[in-house]
Amino acid sequence: MNKRIEKREGQVYADLLCDFMFKRLFGSEANKDVLIGFLNMLLEDVEIEEVFFIPTEHLGLREKDRKAVFDISARCSDGQSFIIEMQKGYQKNFRKRALYYTTYPINEQGRLARDKFYSEHSACDDDATFSWDYNLKPITVVAILNFKFEHEPDWPSERFHSSYRLREDTTREVMTDVLRFVFLELGRFRKRIWELETLSDKWMYLLKHMHEMVEVPEKFSDPLFRRLFILSEIGNFTPDELKQYEESMKDMSDYYNIIETAAEEAEKRGHARGREEGREEGREEARLETARKLKEHGFDTETIVAVTGLDAETVGKL
Repeated sequence: MNKRIEKREGQVYADLLCDFMFKRLFGSEANKDVLIGFLNMLLEDVEIEEVFFIPTEHLGLREKDRKAVFDISARCSDGQSFIIEMQKGYQKNFRKRALYYTTYPINEQGRLARDKFYSEHSACDDDATFSWDYNLKPITVVAILNFKFEHEPDWPSERFHSSYRLREDTTREVMTDVLRFVFLELGRFRKRIWELETLSDKWMYLLKHMHEMVEVPEKFSDPLFRRLFILSEIGNFTPDELKQYEESMKDMSDYYNIIETAAEEAEKRGHARGREEGREEGREEARLETARKLKEHGFDTETIVAVTGLDAETVGKL
């Protein structure tokens, strides 16, 4: 785990991966040019001129269904939408989670189509029956991951950017361009500042190292990067922003410390039990012990499932 630390003495720029800074840069109406610049860099086959932020909390089809809360959710004027997520800790099934997230905007498009249909027909039109051509607008999930995925054996260890679509197995023909998943793995990014070549390199470097820098390097002379440094300079924060940042950093530090401590304690117990009960049973008990510790500290089920690999039902019974 790439552990982040709280504000250091003399620190000039904020840590971009804490929740406060991530949402300040990518989810703020006042700074939407940062999000537009980031998406245009990342998605070279689109040209985004404007985005509109939409609610990040999405309801299921029924009242009792679970909700999904995205870090940032935005839509363009042409209807295409973006889910931007930042994942600090390793999550075994994050690809599946990303796929699950797309079901919410897909269903939302269906609801909007239905609402539009009935708004265009009078209430007394008994013959009006909702129909839809399923002309879905593109949905892109962009995930910044503070870890690295497992890939095929021949995956280059330094390749940090991956982009997935639905394709035919043999010909690679795209079934639909509606769904797209883009992952940026900070755990694979190892370039030093003098090795930065592309805009993607520079964004990754700032996401990973901004909080360690004390001035704006020549490599980042582009106006958008200059703006990013200004927005991230701790000395420019208002007292309220500084308080929010420090609280966000404390939460992030607590998150890592609790997980690491619980994992270490569980590993010790697991080794001891493993010698007596068998290695696999010991590992399972270690996962259960970690889940219990995290639950005691108030972590939600989704986070506990992500950290331990247990299923939600098992966690719920602890």
